[in-house]
Amino acid sequence: MDGEVQNFRSVQDLLDAFYGGSFVTQPEESDYTIGAAVVPIGAAINGMRISVVLSNTGTTNIAVSFAAGVTATTGIAIAPKAYYRFDWYYDGDLVSRPLFAISSAGGGTLHMLERFLTGA
Repeated sequence: MDGEVQNFRSVQDLLDAFYGGSFVTQPEESDYTIGAAVVPIGAAINGMRISVVLSNTGTTNIAVSFAAGVTATTGIAIAPKAYYRFDWYYDGDLVSRPLFAISSAGGGTLHMLERFLTGA
């Protein structure tokens, strides 16, 4: 039916519907050792970040936040072997903000998969 919103199967479909064309995206993967001191996380490439997946591949709790003053008991808690994800469709420009991480103990491991909008 005309005027009905369709379900999108990919970010490419969504961008095409919103902006009338395809866009190129670039995935970036990073691994971080997270300890008892705050660590900035995330790639610094040219392009707008449109999605993030954070996976705690270690054995200690990790807290992630948009605030540099995050502590091990504040922020978004990610338990060992768990993950957290967000993207621009549901979370708006929150996905493009700087991120910081800290662990409840030394030796935490965080895997980060980001997707960046890099061109048309």
